Amino acid sequence: MARRAFSWVSPGRWPSLLVAIAVLIAMFLLSGIILVISVRLLGGLEAHHSAWQAAWPWLLAWRLSLYAALALVWWRKVRPRAVARLRRDHDDGRQALAKLRRLELMALGILVLLEVINLVNQLGGA
Repeated sequence: MARRAFSWVSPGRWPSLLVAIAVLIAMFLLSGIILVISVRLLGGLEAHHSAWQAAWPWLLAWRLSLYAALALVWWRKVRPRAVARLRRDHDDGRQALAKLRRLELMALGILVLLEVINLVNQLGGA
C-alpha cells in the first residue's frame, strides 16, 4: 500500500517525544498568555500576586477535585480496558501490568511533588 502524501498530518504517527515537546511548549505559551492577561487586568504584578495568594485555597480545592475526577475516570473506565488488553499478552500481561503499576506510582509521585512545591511556595518559598 502506498504512503499517503500527508501522512505526517496524523498525530497518531508522530513520535512520542515530539508530541511531549509540543504539549510542553503549548503549556508554557498558554501559561504566559494567561499571566500577561491577568497582570494587565489587575493592574500590575503585585496585584496579580496578591490575587493569587487570596485565591490559593480555592485553586488547591480545584486541583484536588480535578485529580479526584481524573483518578475516578482512570480507575473506573480506562484502567479496566487497559488491563483487559494487557491480559491478552503472551505472559498474561505480568510484565506490562508491573510497568503500568510503576507508571501509576510515578504519576502519583509527580502530582504529590507538584503540590508540595506549591505548598512550599505558598508558605514563603525555600
